[in-house]
Amino acid sequence: MLSNTNPTTAPRSTILHITSYALKGPPLDFEPDVHINARRLINPPSELRKACDGRCEGLRRNLRADPAFQELLAEAQPRIFEAEQKRRALIINGQDHAVRMVEVNVAVACVRGRHRSTAVAEELGKLPVWPEHYEVKVHHRDVDTPHQYQKWHQQNLERERNGEAVDLDNPGIGSKDSDDEDSYGSHSTSEEDRRRSEAEPRSTAW
Repeated sequence: MLSNTNPTTAPRSTILHITSYALKGPPLDFEPDVHINARRLINPPSELRKACDGRCEGLRRNLRADPAFQELLAEAQPRIFEAEQKRRALIINGQDHAVRMVEVNVAVACVRGRHRSTAVAEELGKLPVWPEHYEVKVHHRDVDTPHQYQKWHQQNLERERNGEAVDLDNPGIGSKDSDDEDSYGSHSTSEEDRRRSEAEPRSTAW
């Protein structure tokens, strides 16, 4: 009996884990195969960040218009494929032929883990470039950490999922954002700043 070689029915043998997280949060509990620092991106406008997190299409649409955002996604793809090959080479070199599944861990960081890193993780997971044997799982470690705008974020995410317009003018929220990323100096204001990648985070377990 001939085996079915149709690529649409090929078994999935690679799990791609994409995790967004906050540099201000606790260390990662895993060592990523690929690390992406989203702090090189310019933040969306303050009013949009107060209304939405990176799971919202409206905020991601704003970031997608930035060529630097597209560059970040494009740079990540070959690094992920290379990481998969390294994982498979370890299996072959170890002659562990019983192992058929490999896992590739990608970590995406920004200051608070709500906007840039979450948006990058979402968009990376939705790219059509991943082969049929990939199972893509996106996880946001810190996006729901309690904060001043959490309820508003959740309400707008639900509105968007229901096909309703996002509310950018919530009278129940004050104009002063004590938890805004801008207060931590993460908002790049020049072309030079946006292109300067930050050093790999030190507050990690790896």
